[in-house]
Amino acid sequence: MRFAVAIPIVCVLSCVVAGCDSEDENGPRTVTMSGVAYTFNTPDPVVGAEIRVVEHPGLVATSGADGSWSLEVPARSEATPWVTHGEHVTMHLQTFAVGEAPIERVYFQMVRPNVYDLLAQVLEVTPDPELCQIASTVSEKAIQTMSFAEFKAHGAHGVADATVTITPSATEVVYFNEMVIPDRTHTQTSRDGGVVWTNVPPGRYTLSATHPTKSFSEVTVTCAAGRFVNANPPHGLAEL
Repeated sequence: MRFAVAIPIVCVLSCVVAGCDSEDENGPRTVTMSGVAYTFNTPDPVVGAEIRVVEHPGLVATSGADGSWSLEVPARSEATPWVTHGEHVTMHLQTFAVGEAPIERVYFQMVRPNVYDLLAQVLEVTPDPELCQIASTVSEKAIQTMSFAEFKAHGAHGVADATVTITPSATEVVYFNEMVIPDRTHTQTSRDGGVVWTNVPPGRYTLSATHPTKSFSEVTVTCAAGRFVNANPPHGLAEL
């Protein structure tokens, strides 16, 4: 009887001294979230970017020479990754529902300030520091299992002829044309797949896309004052 009681006590003590693994009886305590930071409309990795998570402010990673990064985030939680770098605009991604499986290919499609300003001029808007800017891409299924090298060599990632909505309704959506330029004359996605909403009030929103023959995942984005959110591929409005 003494040995039967002592064994779990020894296990508990060894866990305290040596540290427990990342799983318990209810599943993993953390999961790996990983990806690459790179510059918008280029294959160039962003080196030395700092990646954090809004809901878990103690977590931080720095992108390496190839732009790659990795974080251990709490399982069964929410996670909104965001990134800062001296030569790029601070950017947030979508809000992920973290389960018990790793979340891979979480890419930061980072924008340089001059490009951000140029896009604002094309859109004829002035980003309001009290509001939020949202972008996403309606993207094809083929890119979801590609390596980053394959992803950047693939060309356009979008699906044409989709329409996109934001709930609750905020501002009008503007679609990007095939030249990767916002174009208010378009009423559906081009092969680029890009979409943008400007000066959106702070809040929590759901992005969704409809298409004659394809279906896409819904995306949760969390807006705050001054935030730029880019729910970019291969996540975001991804083909199912």
